[in-house]
Amino acid sequence: MRIHNLLEEIVLEKINDFLKEYHNKKPADELALVEEYMPDVACYVLNRIDPVYVVSGRGLAYLDIDYLEKMQRDADLVTLIHQGIERVTTVHRPHYDKKKSVKIGPVKGNFFNFPIIKGRIFNSLNFEPVFDLDVELLEKQAHVTMIEETWPNPCRIVANTAGNFYFWPRPLPAQAIGERIRRELELAVRSDRFEEMRHFFTVELDAEEGVIDYFRVNKILTLKDLYLVPKE
Repeated sequence: MRIHNLLEEIVLEKINDFLKEYHNKKPADELALVEEYMPDVACYVLNRIDPVYVVSGRGLAYLDIDYLEKMQRDADLVTLIHQGIERVTTVHRPHYDKKKSVKIGPVKGNFFNFPIIKGRIFNSLNFEPVFDLDVELLEKQAHVTMIEETWPNPCRIVANTAGNFYFWPRPLPAQAIGERIRRELELAVRSDRFEEMRHFFTVELDAEEGVIDYFRVNKILTLKDLYLVPKE
């Protein structure tokens, strides 16, 4: 049994319609940038509407319950999409740059899929979350590549994220299912307000079939809370 959110499909379809219309109006380089930020637009819209879940074809009947209601919902979605585009394009996130795009490569075969790595950092004097600093994920003092450019490394902690940081490393090729490896990783924090901190931890990975590029709740590694010492 697979659960479907009907509105997710509708939103993605309307965004694709927007791209087709946009294609004839803008140059290729600008179109590429628009396509790059459309996943963020989809998230913006989907986070502002209630999902409609179905588990069978009968659930599709929901779309035919009330034609006028459907038309109004479609109009609301178009409005939200335009709001999302305006919002996302004003943020100018650093990953909106095709030259910096990270390519996973082949997705078929056997891979070691990393969990999402999350943690929190606090000020050791007042126990408040820190912000306006970067956390970098390293392996043997080398930068760890993320699964895609929307997961930056270093990760910037800002005021409204309550000291939280997140990483999702790029999958590694494996020889066969059942193979296991251990990776020694390191978090590095450098700031002009705090003493430098390095935290080491280990991740054990089992080989799986294919690249897993969707969230799995049971595949999130939560690190212990970390504390920075302010500089005198």
